[in-house]
Amino acid sequence: MRDRVRLRRDQRDTLSSWPFHQLGQHLKYKARRAGVPFLEVDARHTSQRCPRCGHTERANRPDRDRFCCRRCGLAGPADHVAGVNVRTRARSVWAFVTMPVPSTA
Repeated sequence: MRDRVRLRRDQRDTLSSWPFHQLGQHLKYKARRAGVPFLEVDARHTSQRCPRCGHTERANRPDRDRFCCRRCGLAGPADHVAGVNVRTRARSVWAFVTMPVPSTA
């Protein structure tokens, strides 16, 4: 977020000092207020992991904007690939959270 946004000089300090944790807290608060479920997923390596074969390697990102899997050859915009991986993680967490509690009878 910090690298891609162009701001006026007087706004740069505000953006740089705004922690991402605080952004997450704002999103969580707004989602709860609107009655929308909110899940946090670990975004680590989502832009380096192939959603097709699961291969994770730094070399899968030849540059900032592109993704190309070294194992299966899947290629595309890096942001799109990372978004697919985040969605997949969120779906797996959602399935775990909403699964019925087994009865102990």
